[in-house]
Amino acid sequence: MQTDSARLWKTSFPGIELFEAKLRHHRFGKHFHEAYTIGFNESGQGCSQHRGKTHFLSPGSFNLINPGVIHTGQVASPVGWSFRNLYIDFSQIEKILTQLDGTGPGIPYFKAPILKEPSLKPIFYGLFDCLKTPTSQLQQQSLLLGLLSKLFQLNAENSFSIRAAQPESTAVALVRTYLEAHYTDNVSLNELAQLVNLSPYYLIRCFRQQVGCAPHQYQRHWQLVQVKQALQTSRQALSEIATDHGFYDQSHLNRAFKQTYGVTPGQYQKGNSVQYGLAQIFLT
Repeated sequence: MQTDSARLWKTSFPGIELFEAKLRHHRFGKHFHEAYTIGFNESGQGCSQHRGKTHFLSPGSFNLINPGVIHTGQVASPVGWSFRNLYIDFSQIEKILTQLDGTGPGIPYFKAPILKEPSLKPIFYGLFDCLKTPTSQLQQQSLLLGLLSKLFQLNAENSFSIRAAQPESTAVALVRTYLEAHYTDNVSLNELAQLVNLSPYYLIRCFRQQVGCAPHQYQRHWQLVQVKQALQTSRQALSEIATDHGFYDQSHLNRAFKQTYGVTPGQYQKGNSVQYGLAQIFLT
């Protein structure tokens, strides 16, 4: 018999918890959370009684529940129900709103409990996976702002809008220079925003508009550029190169390097060693 499995845990990001579940039989009784619930239904089907109605939770849909709202949940499919939830404290949402620099009356609450918007799936997974593993606070903060900005614009009870990004060439150039100089540091988004006196999410969008990627992606690429140079010239162990260049460990570097360049750092180092040896033979 297949059994239920679930995991609930706190993240390194204050005020955020993660939940993963693969259920076959479990039924959640009436309850509420003191947090915003952002759930993504992965497979099977569940159902929830929420605000006097029954809602069916199908694969690819988001279930969105405001703080304090009583609801239930149960499996509604012979194959079970698998989903992931983000729980974000109300106090954290208040802080995030100041970083989004959006316009709208009061605190935004979700309008509809079910939302099917395919463009949100990679953003949700990117943030969820980022919060599961050791990653920079710059990446966590940027992905969180990106998800909540889109959710509130799509599904807030009252209109919520974000001001359009404008050319901010001087600010973007300063941030690039700062990230290059501090590429091994755990830089925060607020740190960058204060540097150029712009709101955090506005800075992200201006940076992406002019550079083609977000600040956290730029910092990661600059780390990899420096690693490539070290692999060509240094005799350090790969584990030392990884930690010296801002990665948590060698496996963290391996994943990022292969994702970007298609080969592992070890393969790249070995290939360059072979080329160097051939060049020496040719020159002699």
